[in-house]
Amino acid sequence: MRTRRDILKLLGLTVAAGACPGCATSAARSSTGSSWSQHDLEILTATAGRNGAIGWAAWQGGRRLAGSRADERGPTLSITKSIATLAATRAAEEGWLSPAEKVSNTLTEWRTDALKSRITVLMLLQQVSGLETGVVPLYRNHPADKGRAAIALHVVDSPGSVFRYGPGHWEVLAEVMKRKLASRGQSLENYLSRAVMRPVGLSSANWRKDQQGTPYFSTGTELSANELGRLGRTIGRLLDGRNSDGFNAAHYAELTRPSRANPMFGGGLWRNTNAVRPGATSISVEHSIDAPLPASFWAKACLSPHQPPGLVALIGSSGRRVYIWPGGEKRAARLARSGSSWSDAEFLARLPVFPAR
Repeated sequence: MRTRRDILKLLGLTVAAGACPGCATSAARSSTGSSWSQHDLEILTATAGRNGAIGWAAWQGGRRLAGSRADERGPTLSITKSIATLAATRAAEEGWLSPAEKVSNTLTEWRTDALKSRITVLMLLQQVSGLETGVVPLYRNHPADKGRAAIALHVVDSPGSVFRYGPGHWEVLAEVMKRKLASRGQSLENYLSRAVMRPVGLSSANWRKDQQGTPYFSTGTELSANELGRLGRTIGRLLDGRNSDGFNAAHYAELTRPSRANPMFGGGLWRNTNAVRPGATSISVEHSIDAPLPASFWAKACLSPHQPPGLVALIGSSGRRVYIWPGGEKRAARLARSGSSWSDAEFLARLPVFPAR
C-alpha cells in the first residue's frame, strides 16, 4: 500500500525529509537577548543554506540580517495552508465565516449525511474533520473541479477525534469559501489576492489551480525566501496578539487553535508547545503524517525541546520552512529543492534559545 509520500513522490510534489547529514548537533545555548548575535548568524550561514537550499534568510523585525539567494522563487508546498488560514481569518473579520459553523450550512449536499453534517470549519483547519486524506482524487487524478472531488470524499473517522493529515480538509474549506464568495459576487482567486497576498506583500503567479481556475488551499504557491519572511512577520505579530496587515489577532487565534487529537497543529502552524512537558520528544513532522497516529503520540511530540514552547514553524516538504520565535519579530525561512533532506531537531539544537519579551 502506497503512503502519502509515495504518491507525492510520483507526482513530483514532495519527498520525505530526513536527517541533516554532516550537521553536528549540539545543545542550544541561551541567549542574553532576543536578537541574533554574530555567532548565531554564523551558525545560520553554515546550516540553513545546506541540504538543497534554494534560498534562505533571517530577520529581526523588518531588517534582514543574513541570507543567500533570498529572492529566488520556488514551490512552498504545504506552507500554502498558512495562507489559506489568513484568508479564513479575513473572512471571519468580515463576518461571513466562523470557526464553529457547520460546513453543511454551505455544502448542502452534506446536510443529510449523519457524519459530514457534524464537520465544522475549525475541524477542517485542525485536520480532524474525519475525512479521508484525498491525495489520490485531489492530486493524482487531476480533477477538473477539485471542489466536487473534495466534497465526495468519505468520512473515515468520527469528526473531531483523529488527526489525519491530507489535502481533503483544505480543499473542502476552499469550496466553502468559493461558494460563499460567489454569493457575494466575488471569486476565490481575487479574494486571496485582495485579502491576503497584497496586504502581506506576496505574489504567486503560478499558484496551483484546478481546470476551473480555483486555487488549491493545501499546496500550490510559489514564493521566495524573502516573501516567506514577510509571511512569517505577519503571522508572528498575530501570534503575539497584535493585529497586522488587516488581520485580527483574536480571530486568528481561534482559527489556529490546535485540537486535543494533536496539540502541535492548527491552521497550518506547527507549534513547539509540548517542549516544556516531561518526556517531550522532537519528531520529524514529515515522517509522522503519512498515517494517523494516536493522540498520545502528539501529546509529547515537539519540534525541539531546546527551543521555547512559543516557537512556531510553517512546514513544507523537503525542508521548506519558516521558523517564528515568540516576541521580538525574529524569524528564519528557507526554500529547498524537492528531494532534499532536513532535520528540524538538529537545526534548532544548534541555535540559541531566545527568551520571549
